[in-house]
Amino acid sequence: MNEVLTVAMLVVMAIGVFSGFPVALVLAGTGFLGFVAAVWVGITDFQHLGLIYLRARGVLTNESVQFTSVPMLIFLGLILNASGIAETMFRLLGRLLTGVPGRYAIATLLIGLVLAPAAGVIGASVITVALVAYAPMMASGYAPRTAGGAVAASGALGVVFPPAVMLFFISNVFYLRIGLMYVALIVPVLLMVMAFAVYFAVTLRKTVEIPLDTPKTNLVSDLLFVLASVAVIASIPLSIILGFATLTEAAGVGVFGALLVALARKRLSFSSLNSVTVQTSTMTSMVFFIVLGASVFSLSFHLVGGPDVIFEWISAFDLTRWELLAILLGVIIILGFVFDWIEVLLVFVPVLMPIFSELDFADHVGSAYFAQIWIAGLIALALQTSFLTPPFGYALFFAKMAAPKGINLSDIYRGAVPLVAIEIVLIAALISFPQLITWLPEMSLGDVDAPQLIQR
Repeated sequence: MNEVLTVAMLVVMAIGVFSGFPVALVLAGTGFLGFVAAVWVGITDFQHLGLIYLRARGVLTNESVQFTSVPMLIFLGLILNASGIAETMFRLLGRLLTGVPGRYAIATLLIGLVLAPAAGVIGASVITVALVAYAPMMASGYAPRTAGGAVAASGALGVVFPPAVMLFFISNVFYLRIGLMYVALIVPVLLMVMAFAVYFAVTLRKTVEIPLDTPKTNLVSDLLFVLASVAVIASIPLSIILGFATLTEAAGVGVFGALLVALARKRLSFSSLNSVTVQTSTMTSMVFFIVLGASVFSLSFHLVGGPDVIFEWISAFDLTRWELLAILLGVIIILGFVFDWIEVLLVFVPVLMPIFSELDFADHVGSAYFAQIWIAGLIALALQTSFLTPPFGYALFFAKMAAPKGINLSDIYRGAVPLVAIEIVLIAALISFPQLITWLPEMSLGDVDAPQLIQR
């Protein structure tokens, strides 16, 4: 009966999501129906109904999980976006990279990193970059597939670069320190940017890029604005890593700094502040309703024995740990096609957690705790890869939404394929050389022993 209820809950949830109903209600409703069915067949007791309330309340009141930082990180990214960071940075990099092949494509990638805090909802960064990057790339003779691929890649990069909101949720799911999760992704993402930049420089080496047709601006003023914005964003992970502040404190100071930067730039009007506040409220409400719905579904799924059933199914194939890891990462990529990252992290990863817990890579990585950081980093990059992978990658659709005439979705697909191939090669390298993920976390701990791995 456990197997029947497990399949039934997954099928009902999938049907509800694909039917267009609000995801939070689908998750909570499926979880409650699954609980009632489990009571009906005698798998659990009705007295456990109170656990659903306690689970939902505990998720939001857990002091070790700093959910208050989420709206501040989103607000920070949207404020910088409203202050004109994208167009200013594109204009500045266009000047500084003069003579570098593919300079506009490379500038597009770098903007994606700066917009990382706004990448909680991937469309925010993709559309912002698209509005400033498409025109100069197309005017310089870029092939539609190259321009579309660069814009999509830029938006996808910000999802996994500190202090992106997604990394907060990954660290929460794996019970990892957020500071260590932040530094773990720095080297992989920078390697990815370098690989993308080399690809664009090589493929665009014969392209003659025309100067930007923009109003004359003060180079020093633009440079100070960009540096101040980058400093505000960088201060968040740095203050956490150095132990100066918690995530909530760092995010609060970051928001204050972003407001000062926007005021100094004279781009913060009452209407823009109101718009940013409304967007932040909308995004935050969506996130927290999904968190609550996912907590209800997750508890009910555990009560019916769902994770154990899935673990038994997969264990029956007698796979090696490397084969199992490859399959799990592939499943994460496929799930990222049809579900947003927050649903994958809060619903499906906890379901697969018993399998991840059985993957003992301590001998390969160096310790059990850093093995968890390594796996969490691989999952983050697998999700990021799914956003860029044709034909269902979210970043591809957003890149098409903001594309000018002459750029079709098929062009963006063709532009994304070589970039996805680069990402897969990078993930394979990270699997072979886990130190690329764990080196900075180990350095940040110094002589301090790694934290104890929390047992579930």
